[in-house]
Amino acid sequence: MNLQRLFLISILVNLVCLAGLFWMLTERQQSPTQLVTPVSVAASAGVGQAPAQETPVERIVREVEAFHWSQIEADDYQTYVENLRRIGCPEETIRDLVKQDLDKLYDQRKADILSKAPARKEFWKTGNPSSIGKPSASANSQMAQLDQEKNGVLGELFGAPGLAAINRPGPLARARSEAKSGYAMDFIPEETKAELNNLEREFGSELLKKMAQGATDAQDIAEIRGLRTERDERIATMLTPDQKTEYDLRNSPTAANMRLQMDGFDPSEDEFRDIFAVRKNFDDEYGVVPGSNVSASDMESRQFAEQEMNKQIRDSLGDDRFQDYLRQTDYDYKSISKITERQGLGDNISAQVYEMKGGAEELAREIRMNTSLSIEERQMQLGQIRTETSRSIESLMGGQGAVALQGQAGGRNWLNNLGRVTPLPIAKPTFQVITGGTPNP
Repeated sequence: MNLQRLFLISILVNLVCLAGLFWMLTERQQSPTQLVTPVSVAASAGVGQAPAQETPVERIVREVEAFHWSQIEADDYQTYVENLRRIGCPEETIRDLVKQDLDKLYDQRKADILSKAPARKEFWKTGNPSSIGKPSASANSQMAQLDQEKNGVLGELFGAPGLAAINRPGPLARARSEAKSGYAMDFIPEETKAELNNLEREFGSELLKKMAQGATDAQDIAEIRGLRTERDERIATMLTPDQKTEYDLRNSPTAANMRLQMDGFDPSEDEFRDIFAVRKNFDDEYGVVPGSNVSASDMESRQFAEQEMNKQIRDSLGDDRFQDYLRQTDYDYKSISKITERQGLGDNISAQVYEMKGGAEELAREIRMNTSLSIEERQMQLGQIRTETSRSIESLMGGQGAVALQGQAGGRNWLNNLGRVTPLPIAKPTFQVITGGTPNP
């Protein structure tokens, strides 16, 4: 083989190698385009058709630092809230996060208050059984103050609208509250209901604490009336005058006592409102504190004010309806009615005995005030009135009914007083509701 042939073979081999290298480079450039071809393009291509060539998509990957909660945490709530807002956290979520954190903080403080009370081991010790298992009045007061403090923090962070949104109860809480109280408080703003609840708890605790200190004297009565006045004044700062009136009609001690005492009278709404307006003024000034002893001078002043109150109620109700009101709210009438019912007698007998009682008491009062008669003469005539009244009662109620009435404290007291020149002061039982209830949250 000569040199010329070897030279030709070498050139041919080099050409083949160059062709192979060119083919390999072309295949590598086409493969990325095929990988990023959309599925829809490939699917739309018919059988035997080559997919259209597309410009390769340039992909850029940047490294970003991972988010961590510590980036928004802060030592104070104001900075914490601002950090949450800066990252675009929804306002409602921010309020939920802060309230949850505050709830944990203040719940622990409340737990510390309750845990200070020692466990009860001396089961033989006497006392009020209804208070067992309940926080003391002092503990309730401290926990109510913590609730107020927490609301203050929330108010500073989110303002009045935000605080209202936080304290607004859900549908279940509202339904439970209405089912418990029975009286809708939808005329009171939601943000105010929590404040009223705290106030009522604080007031109730202080009042029960005061009344648990034994028999009340003049100073105790003044302090209890002061608590009631303070309660009224504080409620008045939270509500408009119209809202305060509606709240009192549903939640005041006067309204609660009226609903209890007027059972059987069945007033209309207008009658209830008219009577309430008069009785609320009387109760604020002369309301009897349960367990208290009223002096003779105070009793006389109270009786005069009660006469003025009844005159206003009579003017509002009219004579017939007023007489029905007097009967159904008088403890003596209820006592008489209870006995006649047990004896199987009709309501008309109760009304007759009650009317006879009123006539006898008025006649006895005239004799006592007749200073032209000597004490002995007055005593004799009063004794005759008592005897005749007892006989008339027996003729209406029968012997057994008359004995039952005189065996009852109420009947025995007013019958015996008929025969006395100086009647004994009688404090009739009053089923006082000493605290108001709580509004619907």
